[in-house]
Amino acid sequence: MTPDDMTLERFAVLLEAYGADPARWPDAERAAACALLDRSSEARARRDAAAALDTLLDRAATVEPSSTLAERILAQAPRRPKVVRLRARVVAAVGLAAAASLALWLTWRPGAPRTLEPAAVARLGEYQTPTDALLSAVDLDADDTVPELGCDDPEVDCDDSDLAQPRPTASRTRAHEEMTA
Repeated sequence: MTPDDMTLERFAVLLEAYGADPARWPDAERAAACALLDRSSEARARRDAAAALDTLLDRAATVEPSSTLAERILAQAPRRPKVVRLRARVVAAVGLAAAASLALWLTWRPGAPRTLEPAAVARLGEYQTPTDALLSAVDLDADDTVPELGCDDPEVDCDDSDLAQPRPTASRTRAHEEMTA
């Protein structure tokens, strides 16, 4: 706050809240309030009135409240409903569970990958179906909606009698039409 920003109204609020001693005023507004005191007689008059009130308050004896007064005040204090307390406990439990899960996840180290012993692999036996028959594509075209798969090995009985005659695909048809055109 610049020294010119302090108004008499804001200065009066400072005096009511913090008293006449500039050491108790907020640091951000102290310089502006002191500058207003230097240039305004009304601000000085308000500060003098606040200083008189501060003196009276300092002279007043402090009275310790009785225990019955404290009990009456605490008895009339609003209580938090049980639902709010239960909700706070649930929220705290969920937060703690999430933190524990995160800590466990961050510290968990997976064990060594499990591998089969050579003796166990030998007990599995030999795979009898030729994999080439499963993996080869007789007529696989990117334009086909459903690829046609079959086997190319004549030694394997694939029962692919319809594969002997290739079916025209969209790309072959277009290429044939372009050549004839």
